[in-house]
Amino acid sequence: MYCRQNFIDVANDTDKLDRLADALNELYDRGVIAEFADQHNTFFNNGIHWVPQFLPWHRHFLLRLEQEMQAIDSRISLPFWDWTRADGRSLEADPWLSFFGGRANSGGRFDHWDLVRTQPEPTTNTLPTVAEIKEELRNKANFFEYRAIECQSHFPGHTWTGGTMAGGSSPADPLFYLHHCNIDRLWAVWQLNNPGAEQYSTDRRPSCDNTSIAAVALGDPMVGGATPESMLVHTDLGYRYPRDLGLEVEVAGDSDFAGFISGDPVEITLATPQIIFNDVPEGDTTKRAALFQITGCGSLLFEVTNGPTGSFSLFEPGPYPHPSGSFPTDELRIWVMFTGGAPDTIDPGGVMSVVARDDDGNVVGTFNDIPILANSVARPSVAVALILDESGSMLSDAGNNRTRISVLRDAATTFVDQLYDDNGLTLVSFANSSDKLTDLQVAGSLTSSVRNEARGEIASHGPPNNQPLTSIGSGLEEAANIYGTSSIASDFDIKASIVFTDGYNTIAPDVDDAAAFINERVYAVGVADAANVNNDTLFKLADDSGGYTLVTGAIAQDDEFLLEKFFIQILAGVMNRDIVSDPGGWLTAGQIARVPFLVTKSDIEFDAIALTRHPHYVVVGLETPDGTIIDESKVPSGAYRAGTNSNSFRIVLPLVNEGKGHWEGKWNLLLALRFKRRDDDVKRRHAGAISSTQFGGTASLPYEALVHTRSNLRLSVNLDQSDITPGSTLLVRAVLSEYGQPLETHSKVTATVTRPDRTTQQLSLVRSAPGEYDTSVISSQSGVYRFHIKANGFSSRGQAFSREHLLTAVVGRPSEKPATPPRDYNAAIICELMKCLTSKKVVNEHFIRKLESIGVDWFRLRDCIEKYCRVHDKSSLIDILKRCSKK
Repeated sequence: MYCRQNFIDVANDTDKLDRLADALNELYDRGVIAEFADQHNTFFNNGIHWVPQFLPWHRHFLLRLEQEMQAIDSRISLPFWDWTRADGRSLEADPWLSFFGGRANSGGRFDHWDLVRTQPEPTTNTLPTVAEIKEELRNKANFFEYRAIECQSHFPGHTWTGGTMAGGSSPADPLFYLHHCNIDRLWAVWQLNNPGAEQYSTDRRPSCDNTSIAAVALGDPMVGGATPESMLVHTDLGYRYPRDLGLEVEVAGDSDFAGFISGDPVEITLATPQIIFNDVPEGDTTKRAALFQITGCGSLLFEVTNGPTGSFSLFEPGPYPHPSGSFPTDELRIWVMFTGGAPDTIDPGGVMSVVARDDDGNVVGTFNDIPILANSVARPSVAVALILDESGSMLSDAGNNRTRISVLRDAATTFVDQLYDDNGLTLVSFANSSDKLTDLQVAGSLTSSVRNEARGEIASHGPPNNQPLTSIGSGLEEAANIYGTSSIASDFDIKASIVFTDGYNTIAPDVDDAAAFINERVYAVGVADAANVNNDTLFKLADDSGGYTLVTGAIAQDDEFLLEKFFIQILAGVMNRDIVSDPGGWLTAGQIARVPFLVTKSDIEFDAIALTRHPHYVVVGLETPDGTIIDESKVPSGAYRAGTNSNSFRIVLPLVNEGKGHWEGKWNLLLALRFKRRDDDVKRRHAGAISSTQFGGTASLPYEALVHTRSNLRLSVNLDQSDITPGSTLLVRAVLSEYGQPLETHSKVTATVTRPDRTTQQLSLVRSAPGEYDTSVISSQSGVYRFHIKANGFSSRGQAFSREHLLTAVVGRPSEKPATPPRDYNAAIICELMKCLTSKKVVNEHFIRKLESIGVDWFRLRDCIEKYCRVHDKSSLIDILKRCSKK
């Protein structure tokens, strides 16, 4: 809702004046003002003057112009020219002179407009007074009586200004719009004071009508298309008018004006009779608002006079002004904070009282003891199934002189190291068919038997040769079966399957066969370029399940840890965490690498990870915002974690050291090599582990630093493709939120696009709404497009933050899929027979209970037969039964 203000009040705000002038001048330069003037002139004596529709037609005319201005800048509303006030009765005095250019239209903001103004006759051509306005309002019982204003206070604004304003093309002078806005305001005042009166009629007034011009009926269209009926309630059109204190003084004490309303009254409604915090996870801080809906013009000040009591606190102490910015709003929120307590508990609750006052300090709204309710739940527990490709193509080059299986082993091992102790983990492999490598178990500590078993399976994972085919669907089905049958699966709130593959599903079951069994999130990681990836069904399955797909493309030498970054980002996503920073570099002997990262008060905990191929040669530490150095001896037990390919800190905030808590600000992850010998000694003693860079003989070790956080300040991103062919549009969208609400502060969000040929492009995402940012790019090449999204800005409390995310898109996937090996039709016939024999038409509940009584799980047997009968290799009945027996 917009508030149309007196121009004198607008003139006190330079920014508002600039926006008004800029918008009007843009409309003039585009020819819009000329179009308005031409229409007004064309119909001047043919439907818009000296007729009942005069007031509603001009209301619509102003609304159209205002909407044109708001399309340029949504903060603008039309001001009105109150010529009854002393400061509105001279064009040669400021602010009228400096803005409108006075009578000569010189020295103002519209000097280039083609218009003329003249001097009025000083005794007969004068502007209306407030006393005359009072008389126009007195005892006007219906619209027929009040619309005589057209021939009364309406005329002088035109004739007193003179020149262009005195003719049919008067909208060519910007003063026209302010003058008619005042006429519209006075009509609104009459309507507010006569709500039960007839609001429109076509009765004619001989003293101010041209009866040769047709009157427009209430529901018929006027010139321009609107009907009089649609223009009768100005607040329905999106604007309001403030109180007129001068007019109130004028009518005070006059019995004809008892209860007089001089502008749209201020009304405040509490839209949230209760403030409710539903299911807040333990340790998470959430923000909820007391929402007040406000109608009317004028400034208000809200204050919390009591509370919030109990476990609740205010996000900001107040007072809270309305409006609080340049954008129009009908709402004010007072934010309340709550931190989740013990799981499955209901907080005793609290209350908060609020009072609202106007500019004069008068209380205009009181809201006592607003109830605040909350309950806490356990943080969602997470289980992850790693589904690992073991097909023959995994022996192929990944693009950086390493095989795909080698890249997979490193990344999957890092993933196991980075799991949280209470996460569930199971491993599945797939090639021609699938195998369960480990049961679903709680990961436990970093050195637990569960993690060690997983590391061992990953280390031995791989095909014996390049012959095995690829059944991604089989791997997905196996993971779904583990989740469906494990005795501890129900202990986890979130279940995710992460598929690692290098491309095609070349043997049944296909991904679409498996889709019906999937009830968990699916993430797909592809180590390939576009020539190797052809599984839109897998991509769609991931997207529809709440996951996503990442594809490496051919891995370059400087992308040593790309797959580890993919896996850690996916783990962070499953855990509802955000990437803060992920830079890389080289460690050299005798030097300390400082990797800065930002922490805000909205952050709850963070992981700072240093990835290297030889972590035993690396020492890591933290530097807090005040310069305190933290090593592994100064963090709680278990907070420092040394993995197979990583060293990391897992820090719960605030980090307390020697009685002092460290939280928001700029931190540094510190990395250094453990030795300080001369370079030639280092290289000789650690040959193979330490390399020499192209910059000379300096001993060095590549690293990747990655920081992610559990935070109330979240970045979510997604990438859509209009098609898969070159020339398609790639759409990127990023959403920033804090405490569950859109982040109102303006942030800088960019995307670095790496094209398939390794060239890059920098994009800036455009803010489309609070917390929402968008951009797009046209794909011109076939291959993998990688998007590195970065968001930098300030939290609601003014603390600097950063967030990052990786996205990929595959363009130009091949049109043909490798042929599926021929199916053995004898086995197919046997399968059809077995499906028939196990159908509900043959087997009844009595038979099923009989089988269960002798220890046969009928449903497991039937699922097994259905699963392996979808395998289109040369399966015989013996093969099928053998597979089922193994399960």
